Amino acid sequence: MLLRKVPAREGLLWARFGFACLRRQPLQAVLLVLVYIAVLGLLPLLPLLGGLLSLAVTQITTLGFMQASRNIALGRPAWPTVFLAGLQGPPRRVRSLLLLCLLYALALLATLAVSASIDGGALLRMVVFSTTPAKVALANGSLRMAALFTMLAYVPLAMAFWFAPPLVAWWGMGVGQALFTSLLVVARNVGAFALYVLQWWGVFAGGLVLAMLLGALLHLGPEQSVLLMLPLPLLLFTPFALSFYASVHSLLGAGDEAGN
Repeated sequence: MLLRKVPAREGLLWARFGFACLRRQPLQAVLLVLVYIAVLGLLPLLPLLGGLLSLAVTQITTLGFMQASRNIALGRPAWPTVFLAGLQGPPRRVRSLLLLCLLYALALLATLAVSASIDGGALLRMVVFSTTPAKVALANGSLRMAALFTMLAYVPLAMAFWFAPPLVAWWGMGVGQALFTSLLVVARNVGAFALYVLQWWGVFAGGLVLAMLLGALLHLGPEQSVLLMLPLPLLLFTPFALSFYASVHSLLGAGDEAGN
């Protein structure tokens, strides 16, 4: 396994990789995202543990998107069954991946619980239970402040969990070692990740602006403009999710299952 330190400009190449994967397998790529959205939409409907499961499963789906991108790069199929790939490995790795899922959900819940001191728990209820935030939280700006706090607190969490799923599932690391290694690798390449994130922010913001301008040029009403913008998140999230693996391959290598 590699632990590379790359120039910041290499982060710009990771986003291009996602678009390249989309061009090579557009049907399978879009189907992956549709299944992902369906799963995350249905899990919160489960009683009691639905919200927790929707948080925990993101570690498995992140690994699934990485597996899909790697399959596409190798000329292999990338159907939604890749989301189960991490659960089909050696039992020790599967246990580690499930523990990683639990730790991620608990860490995010803890962050949201702290933010409850700002907005009275409005953001926590919205994320975990899919409830509509109270009007007072919107009016007084407390929900916005809680969201800002959560976003900032999420940064080190994201750094620790970014590479953790493939480190556990592909390289067989223990959970603690995987989290530390991920945090270390991201910290060493913070410039590349900063450009990677900024580029995607620009892509999403630019897409939204273009859709709004197109609606104005076509003299569309508010409802028609919304319909025009509805496919945009799906079209942009697809290459975004497929770009995750580019950072893995760039900084860690292919993984011990690449040739399987």
